[in-house]
Amino acid sequence: MEGVTMLDLATVAAVVAALVTVIGNAFSIDKKYRALLAIGISSILWFIPREWGNELLVALVIGLTASGVYSQVKPRDNQDELLRMRIREEVRQEEEQRRRNDFDTPY
Repeated sequence: MEGVTMLDLATVAAVVAALVTVIGNAFSIDKKYRALLAIGISSILWFIPREWGNELLVALVIGLTASGVYSQVKPRDNQDELLRMRIREEVRQEEEQRRRNDFDTPY
């Protein structure tokens, strides 16, 4: 483990976690088996030659970052449903406030 810094380990751990999520979701791998997948991926990354490993890690970080950024900015399918729910809640609150006002108003 000579020459390995904490930053190296943190980078590999982050890449492994992201890969496990992507691969696990893509192939519908049960969550109880994802730890084994993580061990397998980390073993592959650890035991490949150092020169290849550095290049591979850079490529993975770029690809995973790009895909993560894309998933954060792409439009959500349920955006209209969320807007409808918000409007219904506002209408419900207004009606409730009217009822309270009607109840508090003396005749």
